[in-house]
Amino acid sequence: MDPWQRQIALARVTVGWSVLSTAVGLPLVARGDAWWRAFGRQQVGWAAVDAGVVVVAGALRRRRMRRVDNPYAPAALQHERRVLRRVLAVNAAADALYVAGGVWLWRANPERPERAGAGVGIAVQGAFLCVHDTFHALRA
Repeated sequence: MDPWQRQIALARVTVGWSVLSTAVGLPLVARGDAWWRAFGRQQVGWAAVDAGVVVVAGALRRRRMRRVDNPYAPAALQHERRVLRRVLAVNAAADALYVAGGVWLWRANPERPERAGAGVGIAVQGAFLCVHDTFHALRA
């Protein structure tokens, strides 16, 4: 497994998810219902953050590739696989916490639709990222 190409593949999936989240979220932000507006804002907000993470991660990947004599040398590839696996595992743990926090926000606020909708939005985004990061961590 080429960790450099794996990172590019991760970025593509994340960008695709960001586009989908934006496409779903933007129309919901304009709705009159507070629950759906809050859910939509979470989708759009997370899409923006995810896109920013892709940009930063790409810049860091390119910088790491320039800093080694041969980024495809076996030792460099092995090091990058370990780093990628570790980053994805930490991200997956954080994603699980996002899901838990989102579910808590949703369940703790049934009378406050803006908080409940935001909680579900957080849980949806965290669940996707948790599956995404866990899958790729196991493959790295």
